[in-house]
Amino acid sequence: MEDKELYRHVLGLEKPWRVDRVQLDIRKERVDVWAVHEEGQRWPSPECGIDLSVYDHAPERAWRHLDTCQFKTFLHARIPRVECPTRGVKQVKVSWAEEHSRFTALFERLAILVLKETSIEGAGKVLRISWDEAWQIMGRAVERGRKRKCQRVVKKMGVDEKSLRKGYNYLTLVYDLEGTTVEHIEDDRRKESLDGYFPLLTPRQKAKIEAIATDIWDPYLASILEHVPQSEEKVIFDRYHLMTHMMKAVDAVRKQEHRELREEGRDDLTGTKYLWLYSRENLPESRREEFAVLRKKRLRTGRAWALKHFESWYGWPSAAG
Repeated sequence: MEDKELYRHVLGLEKPWRVDRVQLDIRKERVDVWAVHEEGQRWPSPECGIDLSVYDHAPERAWRHLDTCQFKTFLHARIPRVECPTRGVKQVKVSWAEEHSRFTALFERLAILVLKETSIEGAGKVLRISWDEAWQIMGRAVERGRKRKCQRVVKKMGVDEKSLRKGYNYLTLVYDLEGTTVEHIEDDRRKESLDGYFPLLTPRQKAKIEAIATDIWDPYLASILEHVPQSEEKVIFDRYHLMTHMMKAVDAVRKQEHRELREEGRDDLTGTKYLWLYSRENLPESRREEFAVLRKKRLRTGRAWALKHFESWYGWPSAAG
């Protein structure tokens, strides 16, 4: 089989496209394939579907394809453009790739399978693509899934932020806690980030929300209170974040009281920082007696710790509380 015919099958090219030439560069470990179309071919408008003659061609583009013989393989072509009667000059669609993608559909399919099994960085190493390229492929896959997804009632909803890369770049995620699926994603973690989800629901769907688990983040709470009926009765604070806030509060009380005691010449709280951060059941055996003595001194820090411990055993306040 000639190289042209071989790569027509490898690339999955169909008429009116054919392989014009193949170039192998052993030193660079890559194969480049150029595709052309038949002369006089009419193309369907991407807007109205009417078959039209070629207006002109877009500049040559290249798409990364599946490797062949462990060599990176690239498809090159100039895509025809047609003049749509209603929308003007438009580039026609090609069968091997999505619009604006730098990869063939077959390559993206493999990439998605790899991304399901590893991290963005790991997928990049396996596929020999950059972090940004792997992220873009995943982003397009998510967008396709969102377009196909039917909006439905999420009775038990989770709202959380996820850090993106390093620094303070965040995404807002809405989860279905029963179905363990991600229902919505927005940039940042502002009120507007969560506001974008609720207009997708009908008033009846919003009324059917039974519970919303979230952390103690004012922008999220403001959005929920604005959009969800009877939200004060439905918000459940995330245990981890609530405990984090309570431990910070206990430590703030300890710091203030420690300064006051030092001014009186007392060292009751010296070296006790981490003792107050333990729960009762996790307190080290070797320090239980020392902690019991501290508790009997009726310090403000002890009362703050007792309040934290009480909430951890007897329940958590709601948004209304």
